[in-house]
Amino acid sequence: MPIRPRTVSLAIQAIWLTIAVDAMMMVASYDGSDANVDALTFNGTMLLFYVLVTVKISVGRNWARRAYAFLIAMELALVAAFGLSDATELEVLLTYLTLPLELWVLVQLFGMQADLWFKAIGRARFK
Repeated sequence: MPIRPRTVSLAIQAIWLTIAVDAMMMVASYDGSDANVDALTFNGTMLLFYVLVTVKISVGRNWARRAYAFLIAMELALVAAFGLSDATELEVLLTYLTLPLELWVLVQLFGMQADLWFKAIGRARFK
C-alpha cells in the first residue's frame, strides 16, 4: 500500500478538529425547543456523514474527497446566501475560524501529492 502523504494526514486531522468544533457548537446551541430538536437532528445527521467521509478519506477513497469538497462548497454557498444572522456570537466566531481551515483542507486534499496517493490507492484496490 502506498504511504499516505503528510499533507493528507494533516488535512484529516484538521477535518477531525472541525468536526469536534461543530459538535461542540451543536451541544452549546441546544435549548430543548421543538425547532431546536429538528435542527439538532439534521445537524447530527450531517455530522455523522462528515465522520463517514473523513474515515473514508483516511483510507484513500477518492469519492470521499470529492464528497468533502461538495459539502464545503455547499457550506460556503449557504453562508454566502443566508449569512449568519441567526447565529450566536460564538457560532459566528467559530464559523469564521473553521471556514479558512476547511479551505486549507481542500487545498491539501487536492494537491499533487494527495492526488497521486488517492490514485495509487485506487489502482492498488483493483489489482
